[in-house]
Amino acid sequence: MQERILIGRLKQHQPQALEELIETYSPYVGTIVRNIIGKYLSESDVEELTADVFLAVWEHTDQLKAGKLTAYLAAIARNRAKNRIRGYHETVNLEDMIEIGSGEDLEDAIDRKILGELLRDVLDTLTEKDREILVRYYYCYENVRQIAETLCLSESAVKMRMSRARKKLQQELIARGYAYEESPAVQQIRFAAIGKGAVS
Repeated sequence: MQERILIGRLKQHQPQALEELIETYSPYVGTIVRNIIGKYLSESDVEELTADVFLAVWEHTDQLKAGKLTAYLAAIARNRAKNRIRGYHETVNLEDMIEIGSGEDLEDAIDRKILGELLRDVLDTLTEKDREILVRYYYCYENVRQIAETLCLSESAVKMRMSRARKKLQQELIARGYAYEESPAVQQIRFAAIGKGAVS
């Protein structure tokens, strides 16, 4: 209800509504931007891009829809951050540029690289055992029975841990601006970007 009211005020171009939007969602937008460009650019770039996101919203309030505000903010934040990386690609080291430009479409490659880094970060929030289960299942293509035997767990315990870990991954990715269920990149990557070195 409050979001609907805020959107209505934004569409009327009430300056106080913009201030309220910035105050409420700056941490959310800033986190998304920082997760994408933080390894390449400065905190001042994060602040500048965060401000740009809210300016874009202010200039396109006709596109705001109740219940979709955070998703809209996240989409703008990701696009602005990726554009900034492309504009400053010379700041990325040679190894990263080789990884990014390995014959794929540059934008798609950047998307995959960014998502891979986010997945690595999110995996670090899981317990060591849950992390190993996911990596073995998605990256090593082991089935539940194999994982259970290797880790000395019951199959039901493995399934329960997988379900719990996937739910946490989903929540973390959504919080960082990715629509987990709808993202083909999440499905396509199948944890390949995070598999190397994740299992001892």
